[in-house]
Amino acid sequence: MNKKYLNWKKLAQIMIIVVVIEALFLLGAFHQINYKSNNQAQSVTDENVGEITDGVDVVQTFKYNGDYINKISIKAGTYERNNSGTVSITLTGDGKKIADNKFDVSKVENNKDIVLKVNKRVDDKYNRYKLTISGSESTKNDSITLYSNSKGNIHDGKLSVNNKSIDGELEMTVYGDNIRYIGKFWPIFFAVFILIIATFYCVQKKRESLGKKSILHNLFYNLERYHFLIKQLVSRDFKTKYKRSVLGFFWSFLIPLMTMLVQYAVFSTIFRANIDNYPVYLLSATVLFSFFTEAVGGGLGSIVFNAPLIKKVYVPKYIYPVSKVLSTAINLCISLVPLAAVILITGELPNKAYILIPFVLVCLIVFCIGMSLILSSLMVFFRDVQFLWSIISLLWMYATPMFYPEDIIPKQFHFVLTLNPMYHYISFFRTIVLEGTSPQMVEYVYCLGFSVVICGIGAAIFNHTQKKFVLYL
Repeated sequence: MNKKYLNWKKLAQIMIIVVVIEALFLLGAFHQINYKSNNQAQSVTDENVGEITDGVDVVQTFKYNGDYINKISIKAGTYERNNSGTVSITLTGDGKKIADNKFDVSKVENNKDIVLKVNKRVDDKYNRYKLTISGSESTKNDSITLYSNSKGNIHDGKLSVNNKSIDGELEMTVYGDNIRYIGKFWPIFFAVFILIIATFYCVQKKRESLGKKSILHNLFYNLERYHFLIKQLVSRDFKTKYKRSVLGFFWSFLIPLMTMLVQYAVFSTIFRANIDNYPVYLLSATVLFSFFTEAVGGGLGSIVFNAPLIKKVYVPKYIYPVSKVLSTAINLCISLVPLAAVILITGELPNKAYILIPFVLVCLIVFCIGMSLILSSLMVFFRDVQFLWSIISLLWMYATPMFYPEDIIPKQFHFVLTLNPMYHYISFFRTIVLEGTSPQMVEYVYCLGFSVVICGIGAAIFNHTQKKFVLYL
């Protein structure tokens, strides 16, 4: 082994890459690092407060126990009419104006929310707030109404119309955040992380100078040594897939789109009403899960199908399942193009959270490599694995909320979602493209944890069994 494999120039390159990744992570996930969502959900509608015409003032008092109020949404009804005029909404806290805005009634959709943006720090989390909604330039039979719940009192407040008390409260949601004080320490965490990497590298360099080898050192050394072979295998798999095909790699565009269209035609009438932007919801899951099944399905037979080459030429055997996953990853990248087109067509605009997408894709790829290492090892000894995998992957698909909303799953079975790696990868991706924000920190732990654990288990099983492969090929 080349004793100069580890050098200070390489360490400097690694440090630069780590710092860039950390900076991008902070840019995309700054809010989730520093704040945790604290939303007071709306009650269930059973009444309305009447038409919001000139001279009508609807007042809702409430309490909010968070640190920030971001926005307040209030459900409105139009009576299925094209109304006119304006509605003014004012939020005050202990008599002090916090936010206000006027809304064109003609633009209010039936059974949709009117949203008042606030974005204010709460001085005292136990303050009582007052929300005042007033009509203007609206007459009877030409105005909207607000929905209420006559029995609920989620927000611990009082509802009145023109100073006349009404039982219950408005159907509204208060969106806000609690401060994560741990966010103040993220620079320290990143500094410690960089220090750990540098220390580990120096230790490995010292061990290298003494002629000692580690598994991790050999892994990266072999990946660099055989990178040309990996490229050739990836290129071979990719070209073979579309050999003698008229459309060639364009099938990578067409297959996810056609799959989505079929699933959309079947499931949209059932679930569309319960899911916002159902096409993106469906296609984002279809693209990721299709990659998972194709990558793992190809990886599990990579050792058996390359038996003639393995018997003739020595190369690290793990290269075969790894190259299979990487070649499928090319298709994944191509499939993201039609997904991006659907996102834009449906009105979802890119935002800074998109820089976090590589994280979940890398985690998914590493997870697939781990699964391929496990199954390819088992496939050598038990050919039945390929048939069992087709059944398992089908069950896995139905256990993952791809085309149906996750809230239809009974609470007693939610542990199935928690233990489902694909659910976390898909949910992570959907949060970015549908909500335009970073997932909560716990989702990073799930995604990274499943990837590292499964890949580690796969590497251990593969390393333990690979010496016996030649006896069964």
